Amino acid sequence: AIPLGVAAGVAVIWALCGILRLLGPAYFGKMPVFGLSVPGILVGVLAGIGTVLLAAQTPARRASRVSPLAVVSGNAGGLKPVRPWAYARSFKVDTALGIHHARASRKNFLLMTGSFALSIMLFLSFSVTVDFMNHALTPMRPWAEDLSVISPDPAHPIEESLVSALKENPAVKRVYGRKVASGTPAVIGGTKGTIDLVSYEEHQFEWAKKYLLEGSVKEVFGQTGTGLAVSGPQGGIRAGDVILVQGSQGMEEIRIVGVVTECPFNGTAEGGTVICSEETFDNLTGETKSGYTVVDIQLTREASEKDVQEIRQMAGPQAVFSDSRMGNNNVRGSFYSFGLFIYGFLVVIALIAVFNIVNSIAMSVSSRKTQYGIFRAVGLGNGQLWRMVAAEAATYAVSGGVCGCTLG
Repeated sequence: AIPLGVAAGVAVIWALCGILRLLGPAYFGKMPVFGLSVPGILVGVLAGIGTVLLAAQTPARRASRVSPLAVVSGNAGGLKPVRPWAYARSFKVDTALGIHHARASRKNFLLMTGSFALSIMLFLSFSVTVDFMNHALTPMRPWAEDLSVISPDPAHPIEESLVSALKENPAVKRVYGRKVASGTPAVIGGTKGTIDLVSYEEHQFEWAKKYLLEGSVKEVFGQTGTGLAVSGPQGGIRAGDVILVQGSQGMEEIRIVGVVTECPFNGTAEGGTVICSEETFDNLTGETKSGYTVVDIQLTREASEKDVQEIRQMAGPQAVFSDSRMGNNNVRGSFYSFGLFIYGFLVVIALIAVFNIVNSIAMSVSSRKTQYGIFRAVGLGNGQLWRMVAAEAATYAVSGGVCGCTLG
């Protein structure tokens, strides 16, 4: 068993190293696939031997107290009288016997309950690392672009004809644009300040629903004169507030109908960022020639470097062209690698708990073979025997689950 276990462990580690190198070549590309640590092996051997010796102390003491008469009688210890009527008022006799078997030995019951509780507590405690992973590593946002075309001059926005042409390109999965008016004068709660006004189109409003803190996204997409506020340290704009924004025809009202927690635009205005529809943006700014400040592009998996160069040529020399593919791959790879480690560790804990439970129940059943034989001799059926063992296991599970969930 030991050589098979070592071989299986080596195979699993080798496979995990290969997966990590594949997911995050920038971080794990030079990680060795195989290596031996003599101190690590020695420590593992000593820990294993020490654990086994400690675990064998109690069974060894119990075995040393067994009377030689047990060979003749077939009973290694004095059994407590069975009083199933204590539980038979609420359960059938076979179920009551199972509960009695679980609670017959207080010491064994506490050990089994503690074993179940420890497994559950470990699983619940380490499951928190999933939330930590989402905070420590920023996953790919749905609007994360592969390519960006940015207008350096607000007076010469990117024409909508480019967006239409990109939509027809088979290498483009999705294209979406934003109009941006930075530092727009506004009156918020009676106080003068500035906001960054950003327009969204259909795709971006759909993504905003995932990050909605309060209010509605559908209303701002369907009605002019409405907007979404981005929560942040800059301001305290809430859903239902009405702010005045400097437009082409003077101060105009925007009713805030929702608040979102995330936005692809890093605003710098003291009043924060307000998101509106393209129609509302054009009405406020008096845009006569429609165009975008930023056009983001998400590519298909089949897109090649030749396709990227064609898109660069379509953008023209006046626009700023940005390629974020390598950075996206590194972020995605590191996130998946860390996720593989976290979820793998949770799976290992779950497997340890399952094998521990199976082994504990099997040992309990094995120690009562003589009793089960007597029960079968007096007419206990297979179904009743199954319910007896299931009731014993359920007793451990319920008590261990309550303690484990409370501590976890």
